[in-house]
Amino acid sequence: MTTQNKPQPSEPQKQAAIKGVAVELSKEALHNLTGYFDVLIQMDLAQKISNEIRSKENGRREQDEGS
Repeated sequence: MTTQNKPQPSEPQKQAAIKGVAVELSKEALHNLTGYFDVLIQMDLAQKISNEIRSKENGRREQDEGS
């Protein structure tokens, strides 16, 4: 039984990812990643605030209709 080795990626980061080794990110990559998560957090907070406002408005409508 012969096994063929797959060609290894030329980029060190991809090689490390295949081997499961932690890779140090460049400043630019770290900045981009931080910005990405910042946007996700802002979107999540905006969604939560929107849901709270909608919930309060629905509660007021139900009270007005019940009266």
